[in-house]
Amino acid sequence: MLKSSLLATKLHQPPRPAKWVPRPYLSQHLTEGLNLKRKMTLVSAPAGFGKTSCICAWINTLDFPVAWLSLETADDDPLRFFTYFVAALQTVFPIYGREIEGVLQAGQLPPEDLISASIINDLLELGAYTLLILDDFHVIQDPFILRVLGTLIANLPSQLHLVLITREDPPLPLSRLRANNLMTEIRARDLRFSRGDMGSFLKAQGVSLSQVNIDVLEDKTEGWIAGLQLAAIALQPIWRAGKESDLSGFIANLSGSNRLIVSYLTEQVLNHQPEDVRRFLLETAMLDRLNGDLCNAVTGRSDGRFLLEQLYNANLFLIPLDDDRRWYRYHHLFADLLRDHQYNLLGEETAILHQRASHWYAQADMPGEAIAHALAAADYEHAVELIECHAMDFIMRGYVNTMNGWVQAVPEQWQSRSPRTNLAIVWMHLLRGDYAGASPYLERLRVTLANTAESPLGEADASLHADWLVIQSLLLYKEGNAVESMATAEKALSLVAEENARVRSFAYYALASACQVRAEYDRALESYQLAIELACVSQNLVAEMLSVNGLAQMAFEQGRLHLAFEIAAPVVERLEQSESLPPISAIAYGLLGEVCLQWNQLEQARHYIQRSLQLSMLGGYNTAVIFGHVALSRLAQIEGDLATAARELQTASEMLPAELPEYVQQEVIAQEVNLSLVRNRPAAAEMMLEREGFNFQDPFTFPSLPSEQNLSHSLGLLYNSSLRLLIYLIRNGRSLLDLEQGLALANQIIAAAHQGQQIPVALQTYLLRAQMYAVLGDMQASQADYLSALELAEAEGFIAVFIEEGFPVAKDLTRLVQNNQLQPPLSNNVGSILAAITANQLPEAVHEVSSLIEPLSDREVEVLQLIAEGLTYKQIADRLFISLNTVRYHVKALYGKLNVNNRTQAIAMARRHQIL
Repeated sequence: MLKSSLLATKLHQPPRPAKWVPRPYLSQHLTEGLNLKRKMTLVSAPAGFGKTSCICAWINTLDFPVAWLSLETADDDPLRFFTYFVAALQTVFPIYGREIEGVLQAGQLPPEDLISASIINDLLELGAYTLLILDDFHVIQDPFILRVLGTLIANLPSQLHLVLITREDPPLPLSRLRANNLMTEIRARDLRFSRGDMGSFLKAQGVSLSQVNIDVLEDKTEGWIAGLQLAAIALQPIWRAGKESDLSGFIANLSGSNRLIVSYLTEQVLNHQPEDVRRFLLETAMLDRLNGDLCNAVTGRSDGRFLLEQLYNANLFLIPLDDDRRWYRYHHLFADLLRDHQYNLLGEETAILHQRASHWYAQADMPGEAIAHALAAADYEHAVELIECHAMDFIMRGYVNTMNGWVQAVPEQWQSRSPRTNLAIVWMHLLRGDYAGASPYLERLRVTLANTAESPLGEADASLHADWLVIQSLLLYKEGNAVESMATAEKALSLVAEENARVRSFAYYALASACQVRAEYDRALESYQLAIELACVSQNLVAEMLSVNGLAQMAFEQGRLHLAFEIAAPVVERLEQSESLPPISAIAYGLLGEVCLQWNQLEQARHYIQRSLQLSMLGGYNTAVIFGHVALSRLAQIEGDLATAARELQTASEMLPAELPEYVQQEVIAQEVNLSLVRNRPAAAEMMLEREGFNFQDPFTFPSLPSEQNLSHSLGLLYNSSLRLLIYLIRNGRSLLDLEQGLALANQIIAAAHQGQQIPVALQTYLLRAQMYAVLGDMQASQADYLSALELAEAEGFIAVFIEEGFPVAKDLTRLVQNNQLQPPLSNNVGSILAAITANQLPEAVHEVSSLIEPLSDREVEVLQLIAEGLTYKQIADRLFISLNTVRYHVKALYGKLNVNNRTQAIAMARRHQIL
């Protein structure tokens, strides 16, 4: 409750002005000068010039949505800033930024270009012209934030008018807006009170001065509103005493800079307050926000809320932050001066006040504020205790800069006591696939745990050690060492307390993942279910999503498409109905996309895959991004759009770093081979598989299937891609003798796939082996494999696996139907498959033309035209005024693009592609 109410104090629609704000006395020309036809308004002036008051008066005259965000120093953290930025716009457009909101709330900070694009694209969808006001923008100094806002300002959509209220000009690219008259600028000279304004304002405050005194006061304050407000408060008791000479003397004594004037006036104001009020003001000066209970805890009083109301009614620079007036803040300038007095008058007692505030915030479940006050009090023991307790939560929410600032504020001798902070940072890096970034923190943890290894572990140490073991288990799983991964996860479970649901949920997820690799499916199922239950108890959404996806993926790989969908779909539906989508949900969307792709529900598959891709890109989950592009490549290939298929696959290939798990690379390579063959580029396919140990020289040889573990889904796809290449080569003149080795490999894959319950792999291999038998003329064996494939596919509705094999499979299946080899329900399923192949595949002639993905350059076309005219290389060189070697270079390049080996083939292929 307190958290949500405190958040509400930062977001206003519109802001509630303080009672002392002199809105009626703003110059009329000022509000008229604020021009909505321009894209942006910059209000830049020193403290106390009424910048916020000016904008408050202006927006009260408007009749369209206004979003307001009040900034403070803690908001100079990219994740925190953009979380509030989105929330501010949601106060007027609740559906704004749902996607980016989920990413931010889950603690993920997308790259600059992605967050800029997301913010701008969502602004384009706003339903009405909107004003967004960022107040106290001078506190923002983080380069990341400024770069993103710089991009926003440079590309500001017409639906948004941006207002920056700041004490100094921000380092943003404003010059273009200024040069093109697209920005209104309000400066201190525009905000100063005139003599007429001053007289009216003072009368409203209960002080009536002669014109001479007003002139002197104007000379002293130069129309500075905060100074005038303080002067009015200080003059009230003198005015009530009826001593005009004292008024003149008081005004004459004002001198020096604005800060000196305010210091003098503040002291005068404080001196006229009762002792208990003066004490209250000094003791609460260091609080950024105030409410009754907090003030009571800090001051030891019991009437905090009543006194805040009293100060507000006395116009004492107190600004309400919510409509219920439960939270307030002091005017910034007044607070600064109060803190100076607090430091001078209370001295070391200030640290005690910070400690009290820290403990109140800790009990109110506001750890960020609690840590900040503990550090301000130099109470490092309490600060470290709070950091260790909440480090994981802050890192998972992505407050890396904030966390780093706290850790840096703790003296070195205390930092070694914060292993949980290191652990939280490790989790952040590992979940994003950044193993290099996690390395130094892993090493620190290793040293810390080594130092405690000799002594019995307490409960806290055991929890830390178990968390460390879970990380080690997942790293071993990534490296392919499933046996040690299982043992390490089991050790973690033996150490951690039963009530520690967060660590146990991750440990069961690690155990389930390793069991799945070893085909211990019953145990994997049990472990995934336990992980999900514990994750829900501990609200560990990351572990829940990983485990749900693992469970659904296991069902998918066993060929149970409906079960996989039933596992993932309710979770996605639940998240979509919640306030935001966390980025980790990308993996569930990806799995649903794979299932719909197999069912040939292409539009639904595209929706799920694109949503997965968007979330994983925003969340920085590189593995999910790669899988998303591979899936889109397969989808485009099924539709016959080979250009899009190639582009998507190229994007996936370019993102393959060395440290990604092997199974990711295997799926990318398998699709690269398949697409290369569809594009009639066998040499490229052969080169990719040779790097994986396959040899297509006579005779065909292949690396042995792993004997120590069952065949994985990704490895099965890789081996099947080698069979697909072999079939292609034999259809294009390769010796039939190589089919013997191909059949031997197919037999091994089918046996291993059935043993490991890898049904999609087995289904795909049956179709490949059926084609090999057909090439050999063994139609009985071919038909038997087609029947086996159809039986595996029928119950769960597999279709895409048949489409991806193309016309040879369609031709063979048509023959089965014509020969009455099928009975219902297989005959019905074949009808659906043949209809899908006909609908999704391009006609063969068009299919061949589309295979020319990389176009010829203008020079290559010129060379090709001269070749078609029958010119020699020397004649071409003379005609084009280039060297003979350059001609040879262009000929080699165009042969490669046309996938030909000689002049005659090049001319024929060029005419087929309508180049000549």
